[in-house]
Amino acid sequence: MDELEFYRRHSALTDPGAKRHLFAGLPADLHGLLQVVGGVVIHRDQTWRWGFTLPAERHDEANTRSVAAILDRLGSLDERPPEERFAGTCRDFAVLLCAMLREVGVPARARAGFAGYFAEDFFDDHWVVEIWAGDGGWRLVDAQLGSAPKGTYDERDVDPFDVSRDGFLVGGQAWQECRAGRRDPAQVGVRAAGLTGMWEVQGNVLRDLASLNRVEMLPWDNWGLIPVHYDGLAPADLGLLDRVAAVSAAGGPLERATEAYAWDPRLPAPADLAGDADRDQL
Repeated sequence: MDELEFYRRHSALTDPGAKRHLFAGLPADLHGLLQVVGGVVIHRDQTWRWGFTLPAERHDEANTRSVAAILDRLGSLDERPPEERFAGTCRDFAVLLCAMLREVGVPARARAGFAGYFAEDFFDDHWVVEIWAGDGGWRLVDAQLGSAPKGTYDERDVDPFDVSRDGFLVGGQAWQECRAGRRDPAQVGVRAAGLTGMWEVQGNVLRDLASLNRVEMLPWDNWGLIPVHYDGLAPADLGLLDRVAAVSAAGGPLERATEAYAWDPRLPAPADLAGDADRDQL
């Protein structure tokens, strides 16, 4: 299939399904779409920025996999008070925007990696959206930052509508830079949880390869080679991850990404996680 046509089509997880009618009349421009996203989604760990604490029982909302299930929870895309928004993570901002873009025929894909604009000298686990920008190729858009009122976050010199490749490292690029000694692995990971190092990078190499294959996983999903600690990887497995990282860093092309996904049975996400199990319960 043509690469752009592939990314115009929904995945099992971005397809709104029976909730497609909620996408009727979506804005035609990126800024408008992000305004819609920001009116219905909030980061579950950032609610203090809006002046409230999320009840502990609502933290599990971020385990909702499919856009159809997110839409079912929301009921509509009408803007609502922050405390009534879907409590997700950066992945949910990215996947919902990705779904909206695909619905209106814009090639889009979620990317798993690390953002360097939330804290000085640190690249934090993060998800963004990559949008086809015509002759300019693929452009990174931070849906979480771009959908928030200006000044909500203390982001450092970043344009959320055109994030630089130095500001956001896809999983494969982070792996390559750390493996080559160009970046300290201790400065990459989940800062709030104190989780850093190559094992943290390793997970997003596989999650990003899955995203390039239109399989948008949760940020904490583990399968195949992800649970194997970096220090315990066999030389052959390190070589395999080096090859996968090269595909992730290059963003494909699609044919290469689909080939890579089949290189080893430990690379593809399990079918029960990659499908739309949420929607089966709606």
